[in-house]
Amino acid sequence: MDTRLLSAILAGAAVFFGLLALFPGKADYEPGLAEVIRTWRARRVAGAAALIAKARLELAPRTLIAITIAGPLALGAIGLLLSPLVALVGVGIGLLLPRAYLGYLVRSEARAADEDAPRILRAMVNRAAAGGTFPDLFTAAAEAARHRWVRSDFDEATARYYAAEPPPEILLALRGRQASRNLRLVWDALAVAIRTRQPASAAGEILASLGEAARANRSIARQAAAESRGLQMQAAILAIVIPALFLYLSAVNPELIAPVTSTALGQYVLLPAAVLLEITGIILSWRVTRLEV
Repeated sequence: MDTRLLSAILAGAAVFFGLLALFPGKADYEPGLAEVIRTWRARRVAGAAALIAKARLELAPRTLIAITIAGPLALGAIGLLLSPLVALVGVGIGLLLPRAYLGYLVRSEARAADEDAPRILRAMVNRAAAGGTFPDLFTAAAEAARHRWVRSDFDEATARYYAAEPPPEILLALRGRQASRNLRLVWDALAVAIRTRQPASAAGEILASLGEAARANRSIARQAAAESRGLQMQAAILAIVIPALFLYLSAVNPELIAPVTSTALGQYVLLPAAVLLEITGIILSWRVTRLEV
């Protein structure tokens, strides 16, 4: 065969497959708009449910989603009565406030649970060394726990275990509620040990190593928290100084700040922009100075 003809055939085949790669045909099934919305809504509900579980709130996921949608709209409508920029500030506060509050609850729960982690790990290791079974390990952890939610989770694990529910499913379900990274590792280790049919004594060895890591993590976390408190205090002082200075000048020398308080430019542009920058500075300072392990 002529080499030129062979080269042309090969070049044509290369172009053909290249076009197929660049412009693939439509899939047999493409989700419609309604299905895309349902999938997005299901993800939002699942994410809200996980966040509520970690925060230990008695709140329906749909209620949280409604708050996150209605809050910005309500605050934006109220701010619109003053100026468009104040409306934007209201929308921003409405978007951030629910998440910030839930984040605060989750962090508080994580700190309290982390304080319990070395204690319950030591109790579980001792019970495993004494020949206890997995329900005995759960009971020992519940007895050693001081935080009510940690104790409640292990009590629930014991009750559901004796109710003949599948143990791995029990542990993974309870694991999803944990805000503490140390306790998530504990539940993961127990679930893997039960799923692989390891004896409680083998789980005890794993938990012993986790106990050493949890104690080291707590020591580092305390040091980070001490440094974080000092930085947060400095940021709080700086956040208070500017509004306090503005109030002081408005009381002592109103003429000096009259361009801000008495003109349209000041009321509708400068003052809302100052409030927005102040809030942004507080949020950024808080995030930068919050040192967590």
